[in-house]
Amino acid sequence: MDPTPSYHDLAAWEDLNLLVPEAGAVEDHDDPRHLDPRQPPPELVVLDQSIQELEERLADLKAQRAKLLDERALIGRLPPELLSRIFELGVGESFDLLPTLNLVSAKWRAVALSTPPLWSYIVLDADWAWRIPAFLGRMRVYLQRSQASKLFIDLDFRQFENPANVEAVMAEAEPHLWRCYSFNVSVIDWPRLRQVQEHASGLGPTLEDLYLCIDSSESETHEPFSFLTQPCPRLGYVVLEHAPLDCIQVPLPSLRHLHLLRDHRCHSSARISYPFHELVATVTKSPLKCLKLRSALFALDASEEVFKASPCPTELRDLKDLTFDVVDSGSITLFFEATILPALEILSVNSGEDLQWLRRISLTPSHFPSLRLLDLRNCNFSGPALVPLVRALHHLPQITGLGISSPSTGVVGTRIFDMLAAGPDILGQWLLPRLEALSLQNCVDISGHELHRVVLARRGAAAPEVANITYLKVSQCCSLDPEVLERLTSLVDTVRSF
Repeated sequence: MDPTPSYHDLAAWEDLNLLVPEAGAVEDHDDPRHLDPRQPPPELVVLDQSIQELEERLADLKAQRAKLLDERALIGRLPPELLSRIFELGVGESFDLLPTLNLVSAKWRAVALSTPPLWSYIVLDADWAWRIPAFLGRMRVYLQRSQASKLFIDLDFRQFENPANVEAVMAEAEPHLWRCYSFNVSVIDWPRLRQVQEHASGLGPTLEDLYLCIDSSESETHEPFSFLTQPCPRLGYVVLEHAPLDCIQVPLPSLRHLHLLRDHRCHSSARISYPFHELVATVTKSPLKCLKLRSALFALDASEEVFKASPCPTELRDLKDLTFDVVDSGSITLFFEATILPALEILSVNSGEDLQWLRRISLTPSHFPSLRLLDLRNCNFSGPALVPLVRALHHLPQITGLGISSPSTGVVGTRIFDMLAAGPDILGQWLLPRLEALSLQNCVDISGHELHRVVLARRGAAAPEVANITYLKVSQCCSLDPEVLERLTSLVDTVRSF
């Protein structure tokens, strides 16, 4: 079952999730308090020796204790069937767990050897770049021990300079691809992808997930081709990283999630182009529920429906989740002019300060009757830029969740929150009267006071149509006041801060 979009999905842009080191995690080895060039006195030497002997004795006692606990461990009494299932769940979360399980005990190794799904994960990464013979040996063992289990195959050939290595790996995998449910491959150019495709004709009957990545430096210099050669009745999840739609020109009756993006390692401002009519045709032919485009633009020809005097929009009746990340406002507007999205629930956009696409939505709200969650990134929330934003939001009263991430000016300011807290006396009507959730990410000036004003204003509203704020999420906002956060926690049902 496909998950329903929720408030947790707002302001959750993955590339903004930076890891911040914990305070005090770095030691200063040059601290003068720990340095003394003098020889220690004999009494101290004796004490140090006694401490060392006690530590060795303590370590020995701990080892004896661990051995006794191990002999009495409840997990040792589990039947092999249950232990096998636990191993499956663990290896499914971490592929590297399997070698460790084999080393714990003879019993665990016997259970692992008798559990074929544990050996169904074939992963080739950069660590194997200079050890292809060893990988081939390991791959043969895994394929044999997995028996008839469905296979997860992840092959990253970008670090392999010799085409013969690609040929050897694919020749070994080819007879088993008929049982592959997840196939992920990354290559540096089209000739390497052609090598892979020549051995991948077995993909299709059981394939559920497909990920194709072509290095951005080479992907536009060769004629594309369809990677899939037979219908994929169960394929529901596709990611094309700097690869065109031509790669999946086969019937996809179960496709639910489609992600189109430029190579995430490439920091160029260039974007990959997709023929607009091909994209609409692909989305129309499949019961697509989630579409994400990153660093993309649309290519048009003279026969496009949108150029007609009275164009007829295409209805995408199943699409619930739509994301435009680093896509220009003109391309987004074009998409909305050419489509009707009756089931769309969450819209996430990173397109800069141009809000032409938002004005388009506000003028045709009947095309988006189910829209409830709006996630904005890299917008300007101050000065004249705030005017078209507020005007558009006035025409979208059905919005219940609003996300704000990485404002283009670096700060959000207080004006947008003043508008959300202002009532009919100032604006003539409430802005987003059904708003229940506010999520903010990477907004350095957010202190929490502005959120507190919005929460109090809406709780005190006399109008019954004005909803209370029941969900707040604040992430990577370094100016957040802990005292204000504590007050918000007492007022709002769900508050998340990290």
